[in-house]
Amino acid sequence: MADQLGDVRRPLLVAGFWAAGGAALLGLAREPIALGLGVIAWASGMAGIIPLIDSRTVEMMGGSPHRYGRARAFGSAAFVVVALATGVLIDRTDPASLFLVFVAALALTGIASYALLAGGRAESPTRRMRVSRDDVVGLLRLPRLGLFLVGAILFWSTNNAVAAFLSIHMTNLGAPAHLIGLAWAIGATVEVPLMFAFPAIAGRLGGERLLVIASTAYVARAVGFALAPTPEAIVALSVLSGVGFAFFYVGSVTYVAAHAPPRLRATAQGVFTGTANSIGTVAGSTIGGLVASAITIPGMYAAAAVATLLAGLVVARAVLPHREPRA
Repeated sequence: MADQLGDVRRPLLVAGFWAAGGAALLGLAREPIALGLGVIAWASGMAGIIPLIDSRTVEMMGGSPHRYGRARAFGSAAFVVVALATGVLIDRTDPASLFLVFVAALALTGIASYALLAGGRAESPTRRMRVSRDDVVGLLRLPRLGLFLVGAILFWSTNNAVAAFLSIHMTNLGAPAHLIGLAWAIGATVEVPLMFAFPAIAGRLGGERLLVIASTAYVARAVGFALAPTPEAIVALSVLSGVGFAFFYVGSVTYVAAHAPPRLRATAQGVFTGTANSIGTVAGSTIGGLVASAITIPGMYAAAAVATLLAGLVVARAVLPHREPRA
């Protein structure tokens, strides 16, 4: 839709308020049906927000994908503040107060996006150009992008399986809410300098290699979480969360932006970032819950380490250059 309109602002405004409505329903839900409807509304609104913002940010960075990380770092910095503040708020009130922050943040995201992301392709002759199913299929058929999508879905699925049960696992280990908030904040704090430095690091090592390094960091994190005896150990291991997220998220956006046709950038980010994240959220949380119920949360973390290793191998196969066999 954004590629057809040539402007991400209106879809983002609608998506922000749609997701906020879903989050409000989640906070008020007392029955399973209402809870399910809230999840559907929230997830459908969230699905387009991040890839559309990513696509427009790449454009605002002058079309240079590697500069995207510096802009994304401000999001991680904001996450640090919100995570710590929310942990303190829950300690002083009750868990329901989380939804007050959540609903307000989603609505403000829509408003801020509409106000700040003006310009771009709205004045371009490609505005209102129809994006067909063949265009989307064509993206998947581009060299290595289809395989990369498979690897990204596996990666985000295992990441969400680990992340979805982090707070529960720390609570089981006796952690107070502010320490749980600190674990989340530590990872985001590490992300900030890595995202700022991404152009320099990618220039030295290659953005594709950073995607593989991110997978390695997440394998180590999952193993560490499985073996961690105390909440404090998990807080320390959360450094690896920052390394993995910064390199894989920024690396994914830059990789897709570099390989997708300019007129399909928003669509490409929606397919390769939004779809991978959305499927990963559903699959990771669902499968992670089933596995954790069967073999405990630490056991699920050990299984996630193996699955993340597999994801990393798929991503490496997709993005790293292949040596041609000698005749």
